[in-house]
Amino acid sequence: MPHARNATKKLLTAAERALARSGARDALRTLDERQLRAKIARTRRQRDKYCDLFRRQRVAARARTGTKAGARGDANRRTREKAALFAHLLARFERRLEEVWVAARRAARKSTRKAARTEPRVRKPLAKGPRSKKPPVRARAPRSAGRAAVAGFVSPRAKGVDSQRQRYKSRGVAIHAHARSRGRRNQARRDRRG
Repeated sequence: MPHARNATKKLLTAAERALARSGARDALRTLDERQLRAKIARTRRQRDKYCDLFRRQRVAARARTGTKAGARGDANRRTREKAALFAHLLARFERRLEEVWVAARRAARKSTRKAARTEPRVRKPLAKGPRSKKPPVRARAPRSAGRAAVAGFVSPRAKGVDSQRQRYKSRGVAIHAHARSRGRRNQARRDRRG
């Protein structure tokens, strides 16, 4: 906690002090996920309450005194300290909730691995029938099974690159560009005529 225990005693109400004590290191370790969610909601409400109160007090002090800081520089210092305290407390609760989630995920992963290891493997019985003299031929997947192999090319991208190169070789792009620009020039002439 950023504040000493005596300072928080003077600053907070009894209910707020109990909430602050539950954010101590040892107390945090005993809270489960449901309790942490409740504490987070309560702390967030308190933080928002004091942040809003701080803003309202500042605006009122500006209107009353004509200065930004108020009559004195520490006119609403206690409210600002309470808002900072609850913001810090909220961060602690959220960090602990994240730790609980990570531990739960690890435990779930570990239990599924353990269940997979302890599960007996069932082997399918071999089909009985007349045996042929030749061993059965196994179908092999093509080497590029992960990619959509195109005949004669390693990948579809290679085929695209090759077709683009062929277009440039045959001057198809240059010819079509010439035709497009000719069409644009003709359209511009027609537009000028009105």
